[in-house]
Formats: sequence, C-alpha cells, structure tokens
Amino acid sequence: MSKKITVEKFESFILECVNEMKTGEKVIFTKKEMPLAKDHTITLTKVDDDRYTVIERGIEDLEFSNIDFNEVIKELMKLKEKEFGDCEYFYAHKG
Repeated sequence: MSKKITVEKFESFILECVNEMKTGEKVIFTKKEMPLAKDHTITLTKVDDDRYTVIERGIEDLEFSNIDFNEVIKELMKLKEKEFGDCEYFYAHKG
C-alpha cells in the first residue's frame, strides 16, 4: 500500500506513522509511487517498543540504528530536506 503525502505534512505523517507501527514493521519513503531498485529511499523500521532504525539509500548510504522516537523525528526531518527538498509530495509504502 502506498500513500501520497505532501512535503508540508511530512512531520505529522511521521508522528502518526511511528505511533501506529508494530514491531518489525517498515515504512519506505520514495519520490515515486512505483520506485525502481536504484531509486533513493528512506526506510523506517520499528525494532521494538521504543527503538527504530532509519536507513537512507541514495547518494550516500546512511544508517541510524537503535535510535529512540526523538532521534527518529530529527533524522527523518534532516533526510527529508536532503532527499525530498525539491519535491511537492512523496510516497510512503508500508510493508
């Protein structure tokens, strides 16, 4: 399932998403509705009740492992500017 989200609503979507995620669940953020394997992505994974992993696949591959809720928001907001700064909207794919 993919959901189209405006860049302005990114932070509120992240807050909603993090609150609803179950352990092991992933959300992948992309610029395209049907991304290719080589496209830039940001993946958020819930590791346990209060720990998350954020992985960026793009110009540089970055990974922030075992971070808490506040760090998730901070890192995703930085990555949003870097990866989606030139976009009006992006897609979230839950899996």
